[in-house]
Amino acid sequence: MLNKLALSGIKHRLRDYSVLFSGLMIASAIFYMFMSLATNKAFLSSNSPASATSFIFAFGIVLLAIITIVYINYANTFLLSMRQKEYGMFMMLGAKSSKISKMIFVETFAIGAISTIIGTLIGIVATSFVSRWLISMLDMQVKHFSSFYLPALIWTFVFFIVIFIFSALRNSISLRRTKVLTLLNRDSQPVKIKRNGVLKAIQAVLGLILLAIGYFTMYFSGNNPGAIYIGIPVALVTIVGGSYFTINAFVTSLIVMLKKNTKFSQKGLNNFTLSQLSFRINDYTKILSMVSIMFALALGAITVGLGFNNQIDNVVNGQNYYDVQLTNPNKAQNKRVKSLNVKEKVTYNYKTDGKNVYYRASEFKKQPIGYSKIDINTMKSSLKKSSDLANNTNAKYELMNTRLPQTRAMEAKFVSNQDYDAINSPVTTTVLVKTNSFKDNLSEIKAISKAENKRYPILKKAGGDKLAAYTIINGFFSGLEFMGFFLGIAFLAMLASCLMFKILSGANSDVKRYNMLYKIGTKPKTLRASINKEIAVLFSVPAILGIIHVLIGLQLFVKILYQPYMHIEIPFAIFIVLYLGYYFLTRYLYKKIVLK
Repeated sequence: MLNKLALSGIKHRLRDYSVLFSGLMIASAIFYMFMSLATNKAFLSSNSPASATSFIFAFGIVLLAIITIVYINYANTFLLSMRQKEYGMFMMLGAKSSKISKMIFVETFAIGAISTIIGTLIGIVATSFVSRWLISMLDMQVKHFSSFYLPALIWTFVFFIVIFIFSALRNSISLRRTKVLTLLNRDSQPVKIKRNGVLKAIQAVLGLILLAIGYFTMYFSGNNPGAIYIGIPVALVTIVGGSYFTINAFVTSLIVMLKKNTKFSQKGLNNFTLSQLSFRINDYTKILSMVSIMFALALGAITVGLGFNNQIDNVVNGQNYYDVQLTNPNKAQNKRVKSLNVKEKVTYNYKTDGKNVYYRASEFKKQPIGYSKIDINTMKSSLKKSSDLANNTNAKYELMNTRLPQTRAMEAKFVSNQDYDAINSPVTTTVLVKTNSFKDNLSEIKAISKAENKRYPILKKAGGDKLAAYTIINGFFSGLEFMGFFLGIAFLAMLASCLMFKILSGANSDVKRYNMLYKIGTKPKTLRASINKEIAVLFSVPAILGIIHVLIGLQLFVKILYQPYMHIEIPFAIFIVLYLGYYFLTRYLYKKIVLK
């Protein structure tokens, strides 16, 4: 009977529980998405050249578990607060506290189990969609990855089942220890905000010290890769702690200062908004700290993923100057070349006597050959040209790779037109094309290379052209690139949904406040403006701190990424636009609840 009553309670209050269900489903979906990478050793070993990847993912699991536990704790509190008055009524009517406790246990565990199952299914579908989209969009080569990974599924179920069992037990014990009158009148009880100036000052100093230690650790570990095994755990602990104390101390102090400024606080509903924020910040310190860390992880992962994408372009451009090379092109190949966005096109002819390869020296004076160089220390590539191939080994090597494989080992000689004409051998024509962008023309380049390999099968295994270099290098870096973009998208969904659902979970308690303001004559426009400011602050605090974490945290990758800060504005802009989308959605849903 109690089980039916608990389950019917969920059914009848499904609309009220929609926020709770949505948040828990997203939490379990993101947990599965992360575990599908973190627990797949074959994927990590085959797609990452860094030996520390498994170690980093292990700490990622710990961090995500802590974040998830904190979020479920908020969700659990929200669940209990919604039913506590109803439980108090049951107890007043004579129901035993042990029976009510059992009903709470069943209801809490049922909500957790249902949301975990649905969320995990969503995670599998989302993993499949996101992985396919990334692989196709970024032309990645990812090995040993599957959207359905049984160990990840098992870990997700075990983790959430254990957490919800503890949550259910906690709710049961909490209810049995709470008096009936307290349950019935908890919504009417004021929330006391404790303010201790000395404690806030200590927290502010401690927060700055911990952040400084964390930032220095990341900088030191990035420039000394051997220290990463110690640096990552130290940075994780200090930055998490520093974020918590910084938000708890500095933001609340700033709000107090603004409230003392009568010119600002007495204007419109600013005093009410500041009071709301003062209450929110104290109540939300943990989740805002957590969101700032997730913001840094999400934005950092996407930025690093883009960095590996830039690394691919840079290294590939350092291998070959020309994007396409053709030998004796036919009409079909010439037609395909016309589909390219050609920036530069040169033609060279050569003859061979079986020992040497002969070129006209005059051709290179008219058309200097381009060649590429890459600095191994800085991983910076540069493009140059030369007409003196006899003395330029780099240009000579570039030219060698443009010939058919059977002639590459032969020595190249650059002779006069008269000597060249005297050689009684067939002429081989080489056409070299450089496009305005290798990646933008990649599909056409692949089609040309495929046709060229069909005409000359020996080229399939010989390589030497830019596409062959791209295939190897892309295979090397794309696994890391995939991890960065995949985890960035996952953490973005997690952080924004956690903050959104936390704000919405407290919306019901704010209805009375806004209703009272409306009754005393406050215009709806003014109320909406107050809500906009309040939610904007709650979203901007973790965003600002998270951006600072990212800007300094990129120092971890200075030794493995070419210019890790290059084009940083792109991921920042994309991320902020998506983050603003969550802000506007939260604002809309919150207004819909409190401004009835």
